[in-house]
Amino acid sequence: MKNQDVIQWYPGHMAKAGRQIGEKLKLIDIVIEVLDARVPVASRNPDIPKFCAHKKHVILLNKSDLGDPAENVKWQEALTQEGAADAVLLFTAYDNRMKQNLVKTLQDLNVKEKRQIKCLLCGIPNVGKSAIINTLVGRRKTQTGNRPGVTKGQQWLTAGDSILLLDTPGILWPKFDDETIGWHLSWIGSIKDTIFDRENMAGELMKFLARRYPERVEERYGIGIDGCQVFEIFDAIAQSKGLLLKGGEYDYLRTSEMILNDFKNGRLGRITIDTQ
Repeated sequence: MKNQDVIQWYPGHMAKAGRQIGEKLKLIDIVIEVLDARVPVASRNPDIPKFCAHKKHVILLNKSDLGDPAENVKWQEALTQEGAADAVLLFTAYDNRMKQNLVKTLQDLNVKEKRQIKCLLCGIPNVGKSAIINTLVGRRKTQTGNRPGVTKGQQWLTAGDSILLLDTPGILWPKFDDETIGWHLSWIGSIKDTIFDRENMAGELMKFLARRYPERVEERYGIGIDGCQVFEIFDAIAQSKGLLLKGGEYDYLRTSEMILNDFKNGRLGRITIDTQ
């Protein structure tokens, strides 16, 4: 990673959003921290705990429908035992049962019995905050997209009679000490596509998939990968899917894009990157 990359993934609007959140904290009763269930370590902004001081705190392991079911449970239990928050919930947007469970949890944490509970929804880009808002509000109130930075400002929204939600833009921290964190966040789309070379991103992802979920790769692309190097897997996928350039050479860019999109959208099955 280059120093210029660090600057690129911490643009000015993220610093501004962090300051604005700090200014609103005195109004907040409960902080809802949204993590991506596939990368609960990588998607946890180390700056967010300061928002939770003297506040009730709920962690949502969102997109749990994309995460490995067994790992989902392990992470929920581990974060609960760690005392990471007052409640740790698995969540999938538009799942009514999970929505009701979240609403009940927020009401149970309303120890001051306020008529309206003011909740701050925060997390890094592209963990699904806007979809959660839309689920709770019951109609489309915020723009959603499978890319970072869709939500640009802060807005209060009403969820039922008893909950007010402050939606905030996704915020990253200024520098990643571990390059692996950067790769993991790039795979789930939390870092802009311009930060890493797409072929390198797909190559690192395929290393992980071939090691942890080889059967998913074989099933999705109709190939065998036992004993193969990553470049050989790319060749096999390009051949299998007809991703060829003029002259019959393999189109590695299109192959990389397909692998990244297949993972991001769950076409490779339920996969968790960060494991216990």
